[in-house]
Amino acid sequence: MSTDVSALELHAIADSSGLEYSRAHIAGDERIAPCTLTGLKRTVFLVLYALIVSASFGGLIYTFYARPLFGLMILPVCYVFNNLLFVSNHSRLHASFIELREAEMDVICHHAFIHHYRNINVFHETWLETRMAYFIDARNVLDRVSRGFVLVIPLTSVILYQIDPVLGIGFFSSQYVAELLQSTIHEWYHNPVRNRKSFYSFPVYWGCTFLERIGLASTRRHVEHHRHQLPTLDNVEVWLDLYLPFVEAPTSWFWKKALSKYVPGQTRITEYVSLVGALYAYLVFFLINPAIYVFIHLQFFA
Repeated sequence: MSTDVSALELHAIADSSGLEYSRAHIAGDERIAPCTLTGLKRTVFLVLYALIVSASFGGLIYTFYARPLFGLMILPVCYVFNNLLFVSNHSRLHASFIELREAEMDVICHHAFIHHYRNINVFHETWLETRMAYFIDARNVLDRVSRGFVLVIPLTSVILYQIDPVLGIGFFSSQYVAELLQSTIHEWYHNPVRNRKSFYSFPVYWGCTFLERIGLASTRRHVEHHRHQLPTLDNVEVWLDLYLPFVEAPTSWFWKKALSKYVPGQTRITEYVSLVGALYAYLVFFLINPAIYVFIHLQFFA
């Protein structure tokens, strides 16, 4: 597996400029350092991260303790919907790489840009800032990600809790655990194998190792995602960080359709991908997703 990580490092240092999708068309673009938290703000984010981890896993443990079959039934639902949310967000990041100034990127987008084209190690070098960006953006706490995971999911969980406490706790904890996994597994892929055991806690290390062994996670498969640069983004086929069948082909089709809207110096790809992503997030992830949880509860446990 160490060979796979080395391959990722080699692909990331290639020149990111290109004729077709050149960032030279972006007016006023300047190189910006990755987000790094210090002092009191870092302490606050460390506490928030600890609360997210403890509440998420504590809630999931309670769900399995109170209603094991319900826990087993909701995990596949959560896994599917979270991965679909991931590919919609992932395509938005790559659209931003082509069209947005670095100053316009949110933390997760900017760190992903740096990760792809400047410093592949930025994810684990800024692990707190990057992982928290999946929930709360340190530069803009009211961005789209924060609104979803700080407002919509907790509010939905409270509503579901009124129907049944296990339903509400199970929804909240499973959604957050899935996002914690997404925020960690990509960092894992790029953390050199020799560093993983000392860098990650015992449960995280063996959890990610288990996912690699059963094929849901794959450092080797993730190498394929980095065999492109800005001029060849239309060749990207590996969009998922975790395995989900039948998703890669339609995502690649959607991406090529989005690329057809490219106009140098404008943000038409980003706007198109963001619109589709927002429709998915609010109509499917935040509406149909919890509705399926309710259906499972009413059908089998009410």
